[in-house]
Amino acid sequence: MNTLIGFASLPADTFAEGPQSGGNNGNGEPISGNGRTGPFEGQPVQGFSGVQFAPGSNGDTFWFLSDNGFGSQGNSADYLLRLYQVDPDFAGTEAGDGTVDIQGFVQLSDPNNLIDFEIVNEATDERLLTGADFDVESIVVTEDNLWIGEEFGPYLLQFDLNGVLQQAPIPTPNIPTLNTLNGQDPLVIGHRGASGSRPEHTLAAYKLAIEQGADFIEPDLVATKDGVLIARHENEISGTTDVADRPEFADRQTTKVIDGDELTGWFTEDFTLEELKTCGPRNGFLECVR
Repeated sequence: MNTLIGFASLPADTFAEGPQSGGNNGNGEPISGNGRTGPFEGQPVQGFSGVQFAPGSNGDTFWFLSDNGFGSQGNSADYLLRLYQVDPDFAGTEAGDGTVDIQGFVQLSDPNNLIDFEIVNEATDERLLTGADFDVESIVVTEDNLWIGEEFGPYLLQFDLNGVLQQAPIPTPNIPTLNTLNGQDPLVIGHRGASGSRPEHTLAAYKLAIEQGADFIEPDLVATKDGVLIARHENEISGTTDVADRPEFADRQTTKVIDGDELTGWFTEDFTLEELKTCGPRNGFLECVR
């Protein structure tokens, strides 16, 4: 279990200098959502998909990679792809006030015409890159370069530290085409079932993983009072069952040390399998496999 020791918050309505944004939702109308309607004066800072320590920052300043904009390729043609240099004043670890200082940005661009397809700013000299050109999702900062993983292609993109593209986008293969080191087909393991598509450790997640072709299903297991193993992530059950509302189980509430931390609740090892089968879902979701 990880414990939060510092926190800083950047308001959603934080904008940096730059051209107007949010002017076209893909249908010629301003974007609208979450109580906000474009166009916005400047470029939104929020919407990060990757983070690294800023060069020379000694671990206290970060470069955050902006994602591709307002949610899709079609509505993000005026969203510029940037790295923002950010200095959080963490409440907790730094005894700070929880604010975030935006110190500047690096604009991603292709002035040397290395991209072999048409981009939004094709006819300009700077050829600034936008969220309609690439969907940037990950970043590694080296001494001289920025390496960015991109989803539309997918591509690997190499920039210098000023954000200038250094070579044509490098296509990356789809994972299913890769073999293992011994040349055999890779094994596909459904971690807690198809946990990206269904709630993990549910029969629905296991069933979907099997239907999608997983070779194995990897479950976490906890024990019951009568020594039966059941598939769950943790042994405390009040978060996903109605056990806390069951008067017949009120005396089972206890405090235990789990992964070094004290936790008060109801635990699988204090119930028989038949008792656990009587537990209903909490908020419509029951993680216990019955």
